[in-house]
Amino acid sequence: MWKFLIFTICLTQILSCVESCFLLRTLHVIVPEIIPPGYQVAKVETVGCDAKSVQLTVKDPRFTIKSNGAVVASTSVSVGERGRIFSVCAQDKSGRERKMEVHLVRSTMLKRHERGQGSLNRSKRRSYVTLNVVENYEGNYPKLIEKLGSGSSDSRYWYFIEGEGVDRYPTGVFSLDSDTGDLFLLKKVDREEFPVYNIVLCIFDKHTNVELEEKFPLTVPVDDVNDNAPEFVGPLQFTVAEHCSAGTVVGVVSATDRDEIGTDHVKIKYTLVSGSDMFSIHPETGVITTTTNTLDRELKDNHVVTVKIQDMNGAPNGLFATSTATIALSDINDNPPTFMKSSYNVTVQENESEKLLLRIPVQDKDLINTSNWISKFIVTKGNENGKFRIVTDPQTNEGLLYISKPLDYEKTNDVQLQITAQNVESLNGSSATWQSIPVNVNVEKVDAVRTGLGQKISPGILTRDPPTRSVSFGLLGIMTILCPVVLLLLFFLLLVFFCLKKREKLQLNDSGDTGGIPLKSNTEAPEDSMAWK
Repeated sequence: MWKFLIFTICLTQILSCVESCFLLRTLHVIVPEIIPPGYQVAKVETVGCDAKSVQLTVKDPRFTIKSNGAVVASTSVSVGERGRIFSVCAQDKSGRERKMEVHLVRSTMLKRHERGQGSLNRSKRRSYVTLNVVENYEGNYPKLIEKLGSGSSDSRYWYFIEGEGVDRYPTGVFSLDSDTGDLFLLKKVDREEFPVYNIVLCIFDKHTNVELEEKFPLTVPVDDVNDNAPEFVGPLQFTVAEHCSAGTVVGVVSATDRDEIGTDHVKIKYTLVSGSDMFSIHPETGVITTTTNTLDRELKDNHVVTVKIQDMNGAPNGLFATSTATIALSDINDNPPTFMKSSYNVTVQENESEKLLLRIPVQDKDLINTSNWISKFIVTKGNENGKFRIVTDPQTNEGLLYISKPLDYEKTNDVQLQITAQNVESLNGSSATWQSIPVNVNVEKVDAVRTGLGQKISPGILTRDPPTRSVSFGLLGIMTILCPVVLLLLFFLLLVFFCLKKREKLQLNDSGDTGGIPLKSNTEAPEDSMAWK
């Protein structure tokens, strides 16, 4: 029993495979009088056939059929005046088959008939103008679109179509039963890929194979279904100034939809999924605007919002897409530079000039290295005589205070300055004002001019060099030390010289040398008289 059940199930599946395999009963093909080898005679379109279990064969040795259904002449074939007929079979493994007759008709036999003879009436022709198909049809294929002929194989006419979807790209979309004139849709079509098919219908007399007076153009537009979700166009990156007023335009979100223009399938509604506390979006135009004037770059320089686009005008059954948009806040000069200390004290010696007295650092919350951040310092009080100058360090943005002209302790020993810090750009969007701080400059008295060795000349007496004379203090000190030493050395040498001369003279006197002049003595010793003689 169970074997019979299994056999029945298998047989049912095989039969259903064959029964579901669609193959036209008749196909008329226009060919040349002499068909050369390799010439593609026809393309057999099958629908619902299992390529693994169903084989296509040609019952004529002069033709072969490929796996894709192309019937090709294997040798040179001559087509007579009455044409040629052969069969194509679709057969499964069980041996069941379905046949299609292919009628080859010589193109030289197709002559225009006399006007009005055998032609269809005009009311019938007008019905051929437009036929509609729906994209992505989910029913069974092939789908009968229209009965272009009588619907009976006993009709005196046979029918032929050519054009887009048949023998021109995209091929294999439509097929026509040559006997009945039934037009079939063989597979799904996509309106976004190919919105309209243009086909030409030709009608021939079955007995003479003569084409009727005129061809009938068929336009087959594809009806749209909402099968494409809207898509964002372009980068979602916008910029708006901080502290701008509510209602300021931030930017426009652009979107597109591939479905048919003018239908609800492309009518997009824009909404904000997040970020609606500070921004809003127009539901139809996609324009983003601000809802507050409290946007502060120094607190948060970028805001990320989620945008949703939905077709069918936002209906629940509409297709949608979401994406994030980045809104950057551009800087305005709403923060003045602030000082690090409330005041400064500095000391300078009188008569000093072109000396850096003080570096004044500041802080600024605005965008670094912009005109809103770069500081500009001004001495607003205490510099009426132009004794000081202040500049900005381009590297650190600090104020550099210099003494540019000498100060005189006897005239003033204390200078009170006021330094104001500003920016290159004026303040905007803030009630804050420029800040100032006092700087006390103490002038130190110089008692004497110091030498290179730290000695003082004339203590208590202030010695000033004329502004136009310049003497090297080191050379003066050296000369001051060396002169007494040299004088002392010369004096010592002279003293030694005179001492040596005096000693030499004394030695000569002691030796009795009279220089040749006889000397007489007033007293002579008696005992020496004889000796003298």
